[in-house]
Amino acid sequence: MDKLQKKYEKEINEMVETTRRVGEIGYVTSHGGNLSYKISSEHILITPTKVVKRKMTFNDIVIIDFEGNIIYSQNGHKPTGETPMHLNIYNLRPDLNGIVHAHPPYLTGFSLTDSTILEKALLPEPSIEIGPIISIPYAEPISEDLAKQFEKHIHKSNAWLMKNHGIAVGSSEGVGRALDILEMTEMMAISVSTASKLGEINTIPISEVEKLDNTIRTRNIPRPGDPERIKSLKDLYNS
Repeated sequence: MDKLQKKYEKEINEMVETTRRVGEIGYVTSHGGNLSYKISSEHILITPTKVVKRKMTFNDIVIIDFEGNIIYSQNGHKPTGETPMHLNIYNLRPDLNGIVHAHPPYLTGFSLTDSTILEKALLPEPSIEIGPIISIPYAEPISEDLAKQFEKHIHKSNAWLMKNHGIAVGSSEGVGRALDILEMTEMMAISVSTASKLGEINTIPISEVEKLDNTIRTRNIPRPGDPERIKSLKDLYNS
């Protein structure tokens, strides 16, 4: 085992477990999707390109720096082509340390529409842990242009719906937690899809959204959005 692998053994194991789970639950197929885990002020764990997620191993995980340079890799692995997107998110949102980009069916379905319903406060738990699901304009995958599309919207949420592509979710509590949040987001999308077939979708009134800040304080959980700019849930759902 390389000395860096030894140093970050726990984090690499979390990365592998999370990556496999993304594939096993069907949120990615073939070589799709990518994950990263900011583990220090110098190093980021990131998934390699062209490796099936449910088959990921300890030695497949690549270690890069904040410029995207490869610090450690086995078997000639290169980091995902969407590395610029991950680096840009970390640069714009230093509070985050885990990112999952995937293509869960319902959320990806919403990305094919112009619906803004997921930007509303719909359910209490997603509202306090994720924030509004902000749509990012379409840009070519694995491009610098895609990375730049996040800049206008990055402070408003911890989840960004990429038009005609999929979703990216960030967490300040590690990559495993980022996947937990993604699963919550996909379940919300399923609920909204069901509700749309039954009648008008009700949103949580802004007066009630304000009260959810008390839940955040009581549970001592990170508020979604950029902590330097977002001081209450009302800031998110009124912006």
